[in-house]
Amino acid sequence: MLLGISLVLGMLIAWLAVTAVFIVTWIYRAMVGLQEEDTLFIDPGEERLLREQSVVVKKIERITPYFYGSLITSVLLGLATFGVWIYMELN
Repeated sequence: MLLGISLVLGMLIAWLAVTAVFIVTWIYRAMVGLQEEDTLFIDPGEERLLREQSVVVKKIERITPYFYGSLITSVLLGLATFGVWIYMELN
């Protein structure tokens, strides 16, 4: 035991931290995604809308790897924590 923390408790704390990061990136991505339009009909005088949409798309593309990375890490760490807990309970 390191600092009086069991392995399962340490893994659970790590899982909670990663899951919190996932939730924050999910909320941020959803808030930025609200500004994204599905289709744009641009007149020559409304080219600034195209620039605004490209900024929104770049923000979403920048956060997407962190979103999926934290999702995958959270799922794997949760499964590993559950597996270690089951293993320790059976022994």
